Amino acid sequence: MEEKKVSTLFEQMRNDISKFITSTLELGKLEAYEKISLSASAIIYGLILAGSVLFALLFILVAAGFYLGEVLQSTWAGFAIVAAFSLFILLVILLVGKSFKKKFSSRVVRFLMENDDSDGKNSKK
Repeated sequence: MEEKKVSTLFEQMRNDISKFITSTLELGKLEAYEKISLSASAIIYGLILAGSVLFALLFILVAAGFYLGEVLQSTWAGFAIVAAFSLFILLVILLVGKSFKKKFSSRVVRFLMENDDSDGKNSKK
């Protein structure tokens, strides 16, 4: 009779371990889904914001070109000044692009780590 109890205990332990492993894998999958969805929503929000800013910037630059054209009494000169200013800004962005990429990647890692830390705090409670 004791052998049956030992064998049933081992069977129950094997089932519990199997359930634990399955639950752990499912939890890991759900946490990955959560991080992916948070990252995707942050990226989409950033793209929408960047698109809106670029659209507004386009109109501002066109307005500045027309204004400078009125002031200089030459439309092409006004747009040439705006184009030169835009190329200067582009050149500055290209020169500082490497440090911008490092800063951006560190912000992404920090964002993911903060979510990971908050998940860890919630699971301890």
